[in-house]
Amino acid sequence: MKQFKLNEFLKTKKRGGASMFVVLFTIIILSVIVLSFTRLIVSEAAKTTNTDLSQSAYDSALAGVEDAKIALLRYHDCLDQGATATSGSTYCRAIIKNMQDGINNNDCSTVQKVLGREQASENNSVVVQETQRSNQEGNNTNMLQAYTCVTIKEDLDDYRTTLSSAGRLRIIPIRSDHIDQLDTVQVKWFSSTNASQLASHGGSVRYCGNNRSGNTLLLYPNGQCNGSYQGPPTLTVRLIQTDATFDLSELSVSKASNQTDTGELIFVPTNSGGTTSVGADAWGESANKGTNLPIQAQCSAGTWYCSMTMSLPKTFRGSTARNDANTYLLLSIPYGTPETDISVTTYGPADSGGSRQQYEFSGVQARIDSTGRANDLYRRVETRVELVDTYFAYPEYEITMTGANSNIYKSFYATFNCWRADAGAVDYCTDTAQDLTMHLD
Repeated sequence: MKQFKLNEFLKTKKRGGASMFVVLFTIIILSVIVLSFTRLIVSEAAKTTNTDLSQSAYDSALAGVEDAKIALLRYHDCLDQGATATSGSTYCRAIIKNMQDGINNNDCSTVQKVLGREQASENNSVVVQETQRSNQEGNNTNMLQAYTCVTIKEDLDDYRTTLSSAGRLRIIPIRSDHIDQLDTVQVKWFSSTNASQLASHGGSVRYCGNNRSGNTLLLYPNGQCNGSYQGPPTLTVRLIQTDATFDLSELSVSKASNQTDTGELIFVPTNSGGTTSVGADAWGESANKGTNLPIQAQCSAGTWYCSMTMSLPKTFRGSTARNDANTYLLLSIPYGTPETDISVTTYGPADSGGSRQQYEFSGVQARIDSTGRANDLYRRVETRVELVDTYFAYPEYEITMTGANSNIYKSFYATFNCWRADAGAVDYCTDTAQDLTMHLD
């Protein structure tokens, strides 16, 4: 009897020990899960906070950019009134002096001084106020948002822009303190960033100029060249220039192979057998003699895929004394795709060693460099703003007719895969074409 009770006791103890091990392991597993979730929550909360701070710092930098635009508008408005740093109204004299001193000294507080913004004691930063509703006063205690440094520069080494299907043409004023010495213009297009964007959309670099027979470019089948996901794009460059005085007729006729007030060049990218430079006589030949032959532009992978150096012709009257108010480059991507960055630089004549002096663009674009802060996190933004109107309407194409009763023949396709509904039934019709003759007298 005693032996039986002992056995029962031992069995009970074993069952209790096993239960303790089960409970212990369960607690350990649950602890690991809880700790993992806690760590995950803390990590995600930190990421969210950093993302929020980063976005807030970026927004603060953008606030600095917008204030810089306002400062530039006020500055140029005063200049348009004829004011200077020493003449004009007290208001304009202060704005012009603060802006010019700030630009010359690369001063971080230029915008604050021009606009009279209240500056914090720390680093002369401008606090960016946060509001939940329009009738609330700003409250920035949580983020400590501010823009800490905004610099402006107006005389730039190059002109930068981006062309796309939404804006495939840009009119660039050529304004420089050395307008009479300008001899050469270099255009670079399709950056490595554009190539990366192309690849992210499933596209690839495809050179249109490779589709040729000998020196003759073939017609491009639909979608083969400059489609939605192909590049670099074909680029057209048109030059407009005049002397101080000119006749409108001088904008349509070349007087000599190296004298013209207007001309156009068409560059088709290739990675084999192309060129990277053209002479001054190419402008008149391409634009005014009816040939309009595309030029194969040698391109290769790099920071900029394509680069073309173009010698400038003399004006129609044989001068280099150009009128900087009437000197322009018109850049366009005729097929509208792909999106491409553009850089334009200008140079003077080559010296005995073959090197050229680069000249700055003056009063065409302004570069704004703004740094924003949220707590102890900083973001920096650099952007460019136009100082002149480069978006006004301009005809992208033109037709020149010579002789009386000249005709243009054009076929207009009116229906492709058309259909009609008649009494509720859908019926299909064949494709048709209508030939139209245009008479221009």
